[in-house]
Amino acid sequence: MKLLLFIICSSLFLSQQTSAQDFITRGKIEYEIKKNNKRIYTDAERASNSWIASKPEFDIYYRDLVFAGNQLLYTLGRRGTTTYFAADNSLYTDLENRQTISQQYFINEPYLLADSVRPIKWKIENEIRKIAGFDCRKAIGVIHDSVYVVAFYCPEIVPQGGPEFFSGLPGMILGLAIPREFTTWFATKVELADDTKIAPPVVKKSKPHTKKELAAILSKKYKEVGWWKNEDFERALREVDRYTF
Repeated sequence: MKLLLFIICSSLFLSQQTSAQDFITRGKIEYEIKKNNKRIYTDAERASNSWIASKPEFDIYYRDLVFAGNQLLYTLGRRGTTTYFAADNSLYTDLENRQTISQQYFINEPYLLADSVRPIKWKIENEIRKIAGFDCRKAIGVIHDSVYVVAFYCPEIVPQGGPEFFSGLPGMILGLAIPREFTTWFATKVELADDTKIAPPVVKKSKPHTKKELAAILSKKYKEVGWWKNEDFERALREVDRYTF
């Protein structure tokens, strides 16, 4: 009887251990980003611009997402095969406090932007797709009131984050598409890590700005360099309120 009780207790313990190991809380994800130049540019633009005409059908580059519990750090990865200039932007996300700090380059200068986690309206669907070896479930999201995004999230990877400024699903987003921008983000690999260290980006002699503060700075800068004829605060505000770098 004692032996039977020991076997039952041992089985329950091992079952709990195995179940706990099925969920990932720390690691690193590489995302492959593909921009469809054939859809982004029109035939007329290709005919009149030799640089556009020389671009490949797809620009491909990579970004990395390191995560530990509720902290995420999204940075530029390996170059890939691209004619697109991917700036060395980075994004730190604190999911617990729903705060972000991003380093973004504007006119070749880095700025820090402090913001809350961006709101996204998600609707979860039944479709399942395997990405980087993980089963992921489909969700449809809406940003800026009318822009649709398609995401595939993995419940096995616990932090509710993803590439760029996307989050809020019950698991890590491993696949993302924004049809209007003809761009996709798909994880190529997920690596486990036990000693992941994550910290917000730092820019010397610069403090984190709010969206309105940074928009005010940029609207003046763009006018000074001749990009915009007049100061346009609302246009600059849209620039810093994007969900992608």
